[in-house]
Amino acid sequence: MTLNRTKLADQAYDAIREDLLSGRRFLPGDKISVEELSRGLGVSRSPVWSAIARLEAEGMVEVRPRQGVFFIGFDIKRLREIFTVRAALEGLAARLAAQRATPDEIAELERSIAHQRDLIQQGEIEAYTLEANRFHTRLTELGGNATLTELVAGLWTRSTAMCLRRNRKGGDFDERTDEHVEMVAAVARHDSDAAEAITRHHIHRLAGSIRDGDLD
Repeated sequence: MTLNRTKLADQAYDAIREDLLSGRRFLPGDKISVEELSRGLGVSRSPVWSAIARLEAEGMVEVRPRQGVFFIGFDIKRLREIFTVRAALEGLAARLAAQRATPDEIAELERSIAHQRDLIQQGEIEAYTLEANRFHTRLTELGGNATLTELVAGLWTRSTAMCLRRNRKGGDFDERTDEHVEMVAAVARHDSDAAEAITRHHIHRLAGSIRDGDLD
């Protein structure tokens, strides 16, 4: 992939971030060659280093003096901490969504759930994982708090990066999707307490599956 000669740092950031999260080339803990990235993108090292700086700030990569750049490694203690915070923030977002979501927005979430069901039936686990994330992202956005949405997105990015290829074993995807149904039902009836409690339970249950390597 060769980048256009405009906004190179932004384009390099988008390309490298997508490459890391795809799991096609790098796994958690892998060393990342800035030289190879530069050659692959057809740019100098400067925009690549700018992208690396942003990814480091997001917690996706680590720059170690005299060692190089490394993709964030799997750290079960850190993951559990992240999921604890996710539960609190996504629970709050669901509470806010229950207060303001429109029928059209609720229908959008329901269509996402139907798509999740289809992907599970087809055995498309990677696609299911992406759709589940889109569902969580959209539910958070419906809370109407941009700062909250940004914080949750950052936490999701870190936990997803740490767990690449750890969600390929099957897992309880039907149960997860059933919980998505419960979350949307609470939002649809504008039950803020239930929406927050169900969402918190959902995230905590995902955290409990870390030891088995089954996360969405």
